Amino acid sequence: MIEQNEIDEKLLAYLLDELDDVGREEVKAWLEESERNKEYFREFQRVHLEFQWGVYAREVKSDFNVLRKKLRRRSSLQVWYGVAAAVVILLSVGGMLLWNSGEIEEKPVQVAKKVTIQPGKSQAILVLSSGEEVAMGNVSRQLEEKDGTSVVVSETGRISYQSAEGKGGISKDTARVMNRLVIPRGGEFNLTLSDGTRVWLNAETELRYPVQFNGKERVVYLKGEAYFEVSKNKEKPFLVQVDDMSVKVYGTEFNVNTYNKIETVLVTGSVGMNQGGKEVLLKPNQKGVFDQVSGKITVEDVDVLAYVSWKNGDFIFRNESLNSIMDKLSRWYGLEVLYQDAGLQDVRLSGNLKRYKDVRELFVSFEKISDARFKVQGNKVIVSSK
Repeated sequence: MIEQNEIDEKLLAYLLDELDDVGREEVKAWLEESERNKEYFREFQRVHLEFQWGVYAREVKSDFNVLRKKLRRRSSLQVWYGVAAAVVILLSVGGMLLWNSGEIEEKPVQVAKKVTIQPGKSQAILVLSSGEEVAMGNVSRQLEEKDGTSVVVSETGRISYQSAEGKGGISKDTARVMNRLVIPRGGEFNLTLSDGTRVWLNAETELRYPVQFNGKERVVYLKGEAYFEVSKNKEKPFLVQVDDMSVKVYGTEFNVNTYNKIETVLVTGSVGMNQGGKEVLLKPNQKGVFDQVSGKITVEDVDVLAYVSWKNGDFIFRNESLNSIMDKLSRWYGLEVLYQDAGLQDVRLSGNLKRYKDVRELFVSFEKISDARFKVQGNKVIVSSK
């Protein structure tokens, strides 16, 4: 054990319990060489006791070179806390390594149990026209509406509607039978409407729609966020109604978000945002924003991937405010966010995360590129300045 790089790699492997007997003896011999070596090792133990949350072991390997440089830079051998999370999780995985009377001894240490922040899942409540509420889970079932339409739920939780034609269904003049799909916080769902249109619904979203599209238009009512792949029918345009504004479609893919502002992002085709008899057309890769106060609709070019990635199981943030990022994460992970420094809400950040991954991976990345620090206590996230 001559080179410092080799020392660091051996220590890391030791903590991960990846060394054979020969390797373990080499680590012990290195510790016996000097008090400085022993102090270096103790600092890793101290970090474990003082740090309140950690990250997965794979973050450790990616951050290890940074940690090593920081350790060498400090004459007092005080571990840099911004990177120390990478070591903490290792120490908590296999048990604590304690130095006692000149020997390394493996002893279990009582530490706070790591609480995993659970991501959302596929879940929804289907409200039938009768008012009956049906929880959507991973169980296949078939329901029937009063107009004879079959409501089919697959084992994967996907809803589809089969026409009542040929089964004594209602006429076109009969009042529409409406269903409502409610997606709770920490949920997502998708369904296929009776015309073949596919809809992906994000957390905290509600969609009201007819089980059969009768009449000259296909109209659905949205609160929250949804991605639409509209089945083409030039004779019967598709409309998404949001309060007093509507998005008119003839066959296209687009995303509508009403959480804060009313936004429409067009992926393919063409849509028109209508309000008060005025229509603003969008082209692919454009976003239209409706200001409910002024009644105006503004249009800008955008990177659509950042707006529709949730539908494909990803979070993609591009120069987005921390407040907006945390709002999205909160809806999916069920987080409560507290800011000790309100000014951090306006900090703009970029990053990617798979929606079913531990959100702390993203927090670790954000700490490296900003002045924000994230402290996780259960499902509460405290954001403060470094």
